Amino acid sequence: MRAMINEKGQWEVSEEVWGVLKLVWPKPDLLILGLGASVYPISPETRRQINLLGIRIEVQDTRNAAAQFNLLATERGVQEVAAALIPLGWKAR
Repeated sequence: MRAMINEKGQWEVSEEVWGVLKLVWPKPDLLILGLGASVYPISPETRRQINLLGIRIEVQDTRNAAAQFNLLATERGVQEVAAALIPLGWKAR
């Protein structure tokens, strides 16, 4: 598996990672990404892959992403929001 941080310092994963979002119904309108203890910019290609599914992206550190997901899921329902959370101990490189 290749590193998740590309040579430009952007968080990038392959298109296959988002396969589950192609299957779920209804699709969430917002995906909250928690990228560990730090926040990294998302590569344009990764952003494009998610946006092509009709899903907006919010990027935060994992602690804040989990808190925001819990709040929004309570307010709006789990059908409208999803989260992808990287563990806090993850090392970028």
